[in-house]
Amino acid sequence: MKTFLICHRGALGDFILTWPALYYLREVLPHYQFLGVGRPEYIRLAISFGLLDTYLDNESAGLLDFFCGKRIPEEIGTPQGAVLWLTDGQEIVEILRQSASLPVICIPPFPQTQIHLAQYYCSVIQAHFAITIPQNLSDCFPVTVTECQYALIHPGSGSFKKNYNPLFYRNLANVLRKSCYRKVGFIFGPVEDEKMNKEDFAGEWIERPNDVMTLADLLSHASLYIGNDSGVSHLAGFAGTPTIALYKTTDPKIWGVLGRKVTHISADEEKSALRMIQEYLIRDGSYFPASLDIDATNMEI
Repeated sequence: MKTFLICHRGALGDFILTWPALYYLREVLPHYQFLGVGRPEYIRLAISFGLLDTYLDNESAGLLDFFCGKRIPEEIGTPQGAVLWLTDGQEIVEILRQSASLPVICIPPFPQTQIHLAQYYCSVIQAHFAITIPQNLSDCFPVTVTECQYALIHPGSGSFKKNYNPLFYRNLANVLRKSCYRKVGFIFGPVEDEKMNKEDFAGEWIERPNDVMTLADLLSHASLYIGNDSGVSHLAGFAGTPTIALYKTTDPKIWGVLGRKVTHISADEEKSALRMIQEYLIRDGSYFPASLDIDATNMEI
């Protein structure tokens, strides 16, 4: 079978923003095997969603000459085409083009653009391949039926600037418990375990998934997920979990979580964020404020 090469070595959220482009590219290249080069854990996740077929670890010693633009290693073979998300990949493009019959393109992972990154990636690929881009990129995401078991909150992200005070998330959990979400838990990863004070979440149910596949399964069984602009939030959106994505410092018009059931809330101030979440829950019919004031002025944040 002919091979098409995909290379992305970035963080989880950044990688997930490429998935609509991968989905529509696969539609026009159904008879090609898609080989992914990147972080094994993330690439295997993409394989589980049918976006890629096989992978190579980007840290493999055998790929060193490839990333230096010297030669194509035997493990990669002779791809017929490629899309590379690399900051400086022109030399790699040139060696791949020598044996390719399809376009080989390199896309800067973080371009200077004022449109959503996923839309930008699709538009760049559309200039070389006859892909059809729908108005709503989330149309390519899986259609799922959520098993309503629990609500999850992820209080962290890759940057502390995106996060609110830990007490905000505790107060948020209390708001959810006053709604129809009787079981509310927190997702912790290595960053949260290292950076956050465990006393701030004493007595709470905390989940620590060992890998992204376990995380995806945990999210798929949640009736609601709330989190900052992070890879976890992007995964929740893609998985079809009803998601509220919070943006303290980043712009959802560029970095926003995609998904069929995603709500965006931009607020640099915690009380405003909490109030908007409460208003969403009221519209959703899952929250009926009584002693808790909707303006959140009585919240200890």
